[in-house]
Parts: sequence; C-alpha cells; structure tokens
Amino acid sequence: MANVLRIRLGVHNLSDEQVAALRNSYQQLMAIGDNRGYQYLAGLHGVPGWYCWHHQHNARSAQQMQLFPPWHRAYLYNFEMAMRDRVAGVTLPWWDWTLRAPRQSGIPKIFADVQARGQPNPLAGFQINLPNTRPPLVRRTGRSPGPPDDLPTQADVDDLVGRTDWNDFADALENVHDGVHGWVSGDMGVVATAAFDPIFWSHHAMIDRIWWMWQRRNGNGNISTELLDVVLAPFNFRVRDVLNVNDLGYDYASAQSVIPVGGPG
Repeated sequence: MANVLRIRLGVHNLSDEQVAALRNSYQQLMAIGDNRGYQYLAGLHGVPGWYCWHHQHNARSAQQMQLFPPWHRAYLYNFEMAMRDRVAGVTLPWWDWTLRAPRQSGIPKIFADVQARGQPNPLAGFQINLPNTRPPLVRRTGRSPGPPDDLPTQADVDDLVGRTDWNDFADALENVHDGVHGWVSGDMGVVATAAFDPIFWSHHAMIDRIWWMWQRRNGNGNISTELLDVVLAPFNFRVRDVLNVNDLGYDYASAQSVIPVGGPG
C-alpha cells in the first residue's frame, strides 16, 4: 500500500483538535533538553549552530550558493518529523500572511494568545536557555509586529510564482521572506534568534509552499546542476533530495505533482 501524503494545512483552516495537537507537539519538544528538543532544533538556524543559508551565504562556508529554498525545506522536514515523534499525525501548518481581516489580522490568534485553555500557550513564545553563548542568551522570545496591511499581499505571491528564472525567483522569495521577519520584529527580526520564535516554522512553511507552487508551474527552472549534489548540512539531504515535496511525504494541496529535475517534460 502506498504511503499516504501528510497534508500541511493553512493555520487559518485548522480545527480545534488540530490546534491542540500542534500545541501539544511544541510543548513536548520545548520540554526536551537534548538534540531531539526544540532549543536544539531552533539553534541549528542561528545561535549557536549557524547552519542556515541566506542570500547565497552561510557562516560555515566561504562558497556562494543559491541554497535558501532547499536548505529551509530540509530544515522544516526535520522539525516536522520531530513534531510527529511527539504527537503522531501532527503536521506543520503554514501562516498565510496575505490574509486580511476578518479572516486574520496580523499574527494568527493561535500564536498571539498568551494562554490556551488556562495554560501558557507554547505557540506564543519560547524561553531560550543558552547561558554559554557570547553574549549569554537566557530569556523569553518577544515580538513587536507592525500594521497588518504592511504584510505581503496575494499580488506579491502571484508575482513570485510568475517569475521563471530560478535565481530571480529565489532572490525575490527571500526578499519577501525577509520583510515578514522584519514585520514580526523582536527575535524574528534577527537571524540569530528567529527560529526560537514558534511562528518562525509556520512562516517558513508558507515560504516553502510558495516555492512548491512555483515548481508546479515552472518545474525546477534553470536551477544549476552544480547545486544538485550539494549536501544541506547538518541534514542528510542533497539539494536533489528535496526538490519534490511528495518524495518527502507531504503536500500543500490535494493534487500531487511530479516535478522532474530538469523542469517540465
């Protein structure tokens, strides 16, 4: 029997039960102090690991490569697997920041509420405990979001998906991504601490979804063949391994798509 794809839903479409499962998975991850836990996984992005690729650069490499979309796809995959180790069946939802009131007004409510069912909401923030970094980082994450109308619009997403050149698309996607980080502000506005904020993962799921939408229209464009076997450290994936989300066991829609490495046939 073929494996059933897990479907990543929009935050705005989650049922109460799905929200509860999401919170439960984050709460359990946040309670783990070793390399299976939230702090370790978040710390791979900026402090203290610094594995992330942004604007073709990486703190651990002198090379310049267009790896922002594939590296973050591998990152989300590993985080989602850690979530599912805690709560079977949970998936990583995407935050559609193009939505406006009344459906959504800025930070989604499930991430904004300080408490949930009379308990601290694990989606609202995280207590970072890194006393040995320089400087020490021991505090709770914070946000200072801007006006909702300053978030990207559907027209911005349409513009991204309509670009046909891989490098042009990847650069434009990252610029939109940067704008949302800056809009949330606080720890999300700083690469070093962004991944400690629980909303980071759903923001990046939206970015990954846009890349998948682009792939369904453009294949893999003119992505350099020199990138295909680059290892996305610290994960056991090469770029070619993450080009098709269905191969990773998930999708963002009911229809499956097969995207060949060279683009549409």
